[in-house]
Amino acid sequence: MHTPINERFRIILPVALIAAITVCALGAAGISFYVRGQRMMEEQLKEKLRTAATAAVMQFDGEMLKKINSGSTMENSEELRNVVYRLHDLRTQIANVRFAYIMRRTEDPLMHAFIADADMALSDEELDENKNGILEEAEKAAEPGELYEWEGFPVLAEQAFMRPSVDENIGEDVWGPIISGYAPIKTKNGEVVATLGIDMAADEYKALSTSIFSPIALLLVLLAAISIAGGTVLGFWRSRANELQRLETERMGLLRLAFHQLGGPLTIISWSLEELEEDGPTSIQRTVENIHEGIRRLNGILKTLKEADIVHAGKIDYKPESVSLSTILEEVAAQSKIKLDERKQTINLSLDRSLTMNLDPKLIASVAQELITNAIDFSPNGAEIRVVSVRVGEEWAEFSVIDTGYGIPKKDQKRIFEEFTRGSNALKYKSDGNGLGMYIVKGIVEQAGGKVRLRSTEGKGTTVTVRLPVR
Repeated sequence: MHTPINERFRIILPVALIAAITVCALGAAGISFYVRGQRMMEEQLKEKLRTAATAAVMQFDGEMLKKINSGSTMENSEELRNVVYRLHDLRTQIANVRFAYIMRRTEDPLMHAFIADADMALSDEELDENKNGILEEAEKAAEPGELYEWEGFPVLAEQAFMRPSVDENIGEDVWGPIISGYAPIKTKNGEVVATLGIDMAADEYKALSTSIFSPIALLLVLLAAISIAGGTVLGFWRSRANELQRLETERMGLLRLAFHQLGGPLTIISWSLEELEEDGPTSIQRTVENIHEGIRRLNGILKTLKEADIVHAGKIDYKPESVSLSTILEEVAAQSKIKLDERKQTINLSLDRSLTMNLDPKLIASVAQELITNAIDFSPNGAEIRVVSVRVGEEWAEFSVIDTGYGIPKKDQKRIFEEFTRGSNALKYKSDGNGLGMYIVKGIVEQAGGKVRLRSTEGKGTTVTVRLPVR
């Protein structure tokens, strides 16, 4: 016997109604969660960019920027060359940064003028994005004095010259999703002379935002069982929480790093995991070794940051004891043998073995290690490095690390012991580096009651001498 149509409708209607209400309720909840989560993720991205700009701006001297005008070129302006290389270094070492530049205001309230652009450090071949052999107008680096109409980017009107700021919305250009952050550059007396701009790729955020609704769409299709739907929502919440936690970890890491150097080891790990996924078990050993190398580098970065933070806070725990300075230097030299052999370099020790002093063996060893490592890294293959120790009177002893390497430009030598400072030629010989090593060396030596001095000639070599009290 067939069930009457009205009866079937009466049975189906409550089920359909419940299903419809459930779909609407879960759909509304899903959309609400999607919008709220997207907003949270966007704020995380903006905070990451704001932090990067705040940290990076510490590298630039407002007085130096005043000397760069529309007639400046890389050939005739040492100040411009210095700023361009710092912008280039900034872009290469902070992940996902596409452009880095500095602008100043002009008499036209709707126009700003470029002071320097990281692209000026690139060759025409590197600037040729589409590789057609022609450097098109859109591919050229912005020159000093080149005007930029900021309409459409209201943050550039005032905020960018007052405090660290970020564009309100993620934009699109020919390179994909992008968002910009800014921080004012001041002179020592507080005058704002320019703003630093950092354009960061937002591809990861866009991809994540686009994919977020897929689990919800699947949830709506599989509403036959509320328990399955509830489990899916719970899993989605956990996934989103993990993504937000990951973004927060990145932001905190960038804040502690104070403007870069994590890109290299993270790239090693990322490539290794992709290789593992693509090639399978045959590449496991090589991939694991690469991941270990990436982790080793990250640990080195974190260790350096911790030491720099201790120096900055003046909390170095210096524990002197009676030890032989020559023994410390010999042990550090022995530990450097592998790196010396790789570069076919030699180390010549000329040590006063009668020097028994009161010093902290671990901290002084770390000072010697930094100086010897620098000598190795910034000397050509086959070079000789000398380590000399002598007594100076009754109260002092000195040791020097001497190389015949690339040297440090004279203009950089006064600042070489400051935080986040490297020689302007350092990028040519060692791409990674955070400019903290010599700052830590100076902090330790001064805590020991000593002094450190540097003599260097570009193209001829560097001598760093550490003077320490004997007692």
